[in-house]
Amino acid sequence: MSLFDMNYLNKYYIDTNRGQNPDPKGDDVTKAKWAPLAAGINTVTPASSDTTDNTPYYDGDGFTDTDVTGKAITLAFSGNRVIGDPAQEFVSNHFLSIGANLKTLAKWVNPQGQTIYSNVTLTAIVPTGGAANVKQTFSFTMSFNGKPFMEDANGQDIQFNLDSYDGTAGVIDDDGNQDTQSVTNPANTGTGTGSAPATTPTDAGSGSGSGSGTPADGSGTGTGTSK
Repeated sequence: MSLFDMNYLNKYYIDTNRGQNPDPKGDDVTKAKWAPLAAGINTVTPASSDTTDNTPYYDGDGFTDTDVTGKAITLAFSGNRVIGDPAQEFVSNHFLSIGANLKTLAKWVNPQGQTIYSNVTLTAIVPTGGAANVKQTFSFTMSFNGKPFMEDANGQDIQFNLDSYDGTAGVIDDDGNQDTQSVTNPANTGTGTGSAPATTPTDAGSGSGSGSGTPADGSGTGTGTSK
């Protein structure tokens, strides 16, 4: 199991103080009363309802590309009713509520320590139900409102929806950072002169040659033939 994270390592919380601003640096998150959604919860199902665009263009040879232009994120919780659990009591008490009374803050901490904050609306609340001889059921759905905030394990903001593109002097990655690229300079060649030993004491040898040099000075060495 070392290659897989267990689902229970995900931690979910609901703000029973009914804060509205999901900015983790804001007062609502600081003053939130986070109640864990864990007791009696058997299943959590995250879902993303994507808004997509498939507009065909004349340069596509009859084929289309798919662009995701929007998302509606939900977290569906289901399990058994636990009387007295702060999170379940808060949700169950809003069974008959409508409008702004169903909005609050939610927090999701994944196994990597990343934290998502969002304003949510409580929908599809089922505070009880089932056969007479079984545990009461409990379920509801959190529907995200607007763009959530995300932080890494060190509390630093994660910009999760920036597009990447190639820059002139580097590549802009998904974190908005510029990665430098190395540039290979063309090799320089240099010329040089050389001398050759005389075949006889009276013969002086001279010659010329060419060779490769460093980019800095273009100097080189050569070999010559005697005459």
